[in-house]
Amino acid sequence: KWRDTWLALATLSLLPSWSSKHSKFHSPILPCGWRHHCATSSPTSSDDPSKRAFRKERARKPIQSKQMATPSGAPRPPGQYFEKKGEVHELRQMLRGAAADRDQQKKRDAIKKVIAYMTLGIDVSPLFSDMVMASATQDLVQKKMVYLYLVNYAESNSELAILAVNTLLKDCRDDDPMIRGLALRSLCSLSLANMIEYLQPAVQRALEDVNGYVRKTAVIGVVKVWKIQPSAVEDTELLPMLQKLVGDSDAHVVANAIAAVEEVMAADGGFQPSRELITSMLNRLNQFSEWGQCSVLRLLSKYQVSDEGEMFDIMNILDGLLKQSSSAVVLSVTKIFTDLTSNRPELQVDVMRRLKGPLLTLMASPTPELSYTVLMHILALLGHGTANVHVFSSEYKQFFCRFNDPSYVKAVKIDILTLLVDLSNAAAIVGELSEYVTDVDADISRRAIRAISKVALRTPDTAEMIVASLTNLLQLDIDYVSTEAAVVMKDLVRKYPEQFERASGAVERCIKLVTEPDGKCAILWILGENGLLIDEAPYLIEPMIDNFTEEPSGAVRLEMLTAAAKLFFCRPPEMQAMLGRLLDKAITETTHPDVRDRALLYYRLLSHSPEDARRVICAPKEIVEEFHEEMDAEMKAKIFDEFNTLSTVYQSPSSKFVVEKAAQVIMSKMAPPPAPGDQYGGGDFDSVGGGNFGSGAPPLLAGGGDDMLGETDVLGGGMPATTQPTYAPASGGDLLGGFDDDPPITTTPSPAAAAASQGGASDLLGMDDLLGGGYAPAPATPSTPAAPPLVLQPGAVLDGATFERRWSQLAPNERQRRMRPGIQPTTAAVEQSLRMAGISVIASGAIPQGLKFFCYAKQQSGAALGPGEVWFLAELLLFTSSTASCTVKLDNAPPASADAFCEQLWSALSAVVS
Repeated sequence: KWRDTWLALATLSLLPSWSSKHSKFHSPILPCGWRHHCATSSPTSSDDPSKRAFRKERARKPIQSKQMATPSGAPRPPGQYFEKKGEVHELRQMLRGAAADRDQQKKRDAIKKVIAYMTLGIDVSPLFSDMVMASATQDLVQKKMVYLYLVNYAESNSELAILAVNTLLKDCRDDDPMIRGLALRSLCSLSLANMIEYLQPAVQRALEDVNGYVRKTAVIGVVKVWKIQPSAVEDTELLPMLQKLVGDSDAHVVANAIAAVEEVMAADGGFQPSRELITSMLNRLNQFSEWGQCSVLRLLSKYQVSDEGEMFDIMNILDGLLKQSSSAVVLSVTKIFTDLTSNRPELQVDVMRRLKGPLLTLMASPTPELSYTVLMHILALLGHGTANVHVFSSEYKQFFCRFNDPSYVKAVKIDILTLLVDLSNAAAIVGELSEYVTDVDADISRRAIRAISKVALRTPDTAEMIVASLTNLLQLDIDYVSTEAAVVMKDLVRKYPEQFERASGAVERCIKLVTEPDGKCAILWILGENGLLIDEAPYLIEPMIDNFTEEPSGAVRLEMLTAAAKLFFCRPPEMQAMLGRLLDKAITETTHPDVRDRALLYYRLLSHSPEDARRVICAPKEIVEEFHEEMDAEMKAKIFDEFNTLSTVYQSPSSKFVVEKAAQVIMSKMAPPPAPGDQYGGGDFDSVGGGNFGSGAPPLLAGGGDDMLGETDVLGGGMPATTQPTYAPASGGDLLGGFDDDPPITTTPSPAAAAASQGGASDLLGMDDLLGGGYAPAPATPSTPAAPPLVLQPGAVLDGATFERRWSQLAPNERQRRMRPGIQPTTAAVEQSLRMAGISVIASGAIPQGLKFFCYAKQQSGAALGPGEVWFLAELLLFTSSTASCTVKLDNAPPASADAFCEQLWSALSAVVS
């Protein structure tokens, strides 16, 4: 008790003194502060020692609490009560603390945390100087992370990036090749214009490094330098050194060098390989990775094969790559095989048999994206020729859709099945497509119905079966199925009118289900064209006429007018009142201009003469033989020329989706060797296993062989006589005197030449010896006198209509030459050169990777088949740094004149054509 009483008295004695002496503190005071002032400023303190000790103890506590709040133990200075907080400050403290403690594990964890924050999108660029200091380490893991940070933030801290150059240049001379390559890659990735003076010497030194990894990194560094400043590569020693590395001993360096030199020299047509380089790469092809093999095969597509023996050698070497699991390699080989055999149809069939197995294996990949890509390329092959269709037709079951296939894979498989149909498999394919009609995906269902219709259009013998199948589909209670079935039924009736009786019973049921405009138009067309065969036709169309003003589609309204008018002439008593109501609504109540105009036309025709109106509206129609394809033949050819690219997947030429800047990359097509009189030596290829292409082809090269051709001389006796190609004379053997030093890429023998070779004539041109040997056997028959030289008439005029008519009637003769590398011809320059030679251009324009011209010329003097004028019509295609192709058509000119005309054309274009 006395203790509580004492505390109360002590409290009452302190209150007046505090309020009088410290009245300036009007704001609330913490209890500790109040106790502190009370203990130190009380005017009436007791003399009791115990009370004084108690007050001192109470007065000391707040001081101890304030001292504990300061880490250093000293009181905080003013303004330092708020700490700098946040991720960046925390990371900076971690980096500096780790550097002060020299703890490598702690430093690695700090750098790892910085990279983690950077990956999450947090801006840690203020730590740039600290990270530069952290790069001075021997830990490879730390260097990788620091270099990743520097490359990421170098552009936003270009002024501070110069601080890291010394460290990177020092690491480029490190004894460890991994550190040298890593530092060089990071240095080149800074992508700053002010770094060129440091990048160029470092890259040039690394290109000569003894380690393959460093050289491989340096090759990509050249491209990065070229991106920053092209002149730093093109006008220095870097470009020749880069070209030299294409023949490096390391396969990885070669693969990177091919890709780099192609990109740097894209404006000049890319890198042109020599025969020795191609031979070396093919002999060591197995040393490359799958991406390196793709680079070699892209470079190989630019190589010009000299003869048929070399072609078979290349195909035999590449045949082993078809066993790869990489789709990129298999499709690259497929492109080369199809290019090499493009002028040999029989050999191309054997090639397709060999390619069928690998392509079907890749198509069955569990990865749907890979399967889709391969399927699109198979679709391109099937659309390129009917011979390819016959090769794959026996494997049609491989293209049946699986239950777990994505919709885009099912769509391509349905298109392929449509192309593979023949009489032997039509029933099975149509049955399979009918199963897809009930697919949960409406697009797949519609595509399956259209595919069934295409089968009937392609195979007339299946029309009856397919019409019955479509009739069953019309009875399904699915609106989009009935709509699509009605649309395709209309097309089938247009081509096979006799089959309509089988489908007439389903029209009444279908018209109640169809809700889409296309389906309504198809049903109305069927009612109008076959009103006499459908007993209920007027009454089927009557509800649609009553709801004419409520129909939103203008196409349906127009078709309704035409169908009602046609039915009127078939069933006048039943349709007269309906047609009158329809015309009245169409003229007075509609705002659609086309509908109103057609209604006025029908009304005035009927008012003028019903018989004349019948002849106009019900004019007889021809039976449709062939429908317009979605893609014309020329577009398909362009896409096939870009085989094994995105053009095949997108079903569109690269010019449609590649930006103009990137369009400098030239798509090359490997030109086939000249086709001799004997197609390919009668050889065959095992379609199941491997084997050699062609009976005259040498065997595969043994290990370490240097000669890709197996030591077969082009003009020597290594090849059989039946496979010897024909060559133009070097000098003195040209009938026209217009041959250049190089022979044409392809030569098509004229009928006269073929007849002479079969008849045993030894000298076609009337010379002593074609090869200049000075001796020739006596001819079996008297030689034909030389034809008069061809002279073209300058300034000849031919109108466009006449040109088109003659072009469609005449047979083509194709010739090819090689373009001079690095030459970029212009339309104006080519037209001027041709005009000076007497050849006029009627149309010209740009095409992907080149120019296209239609031209003509009139013969002033020379040989002719008969009396009258002699004209030459030509289509000229100039592909930059590739080939020049000329298709000539002769009007009243002998076949031999095609060569004479082409020689004058090539002579006129000698500046761009070799």
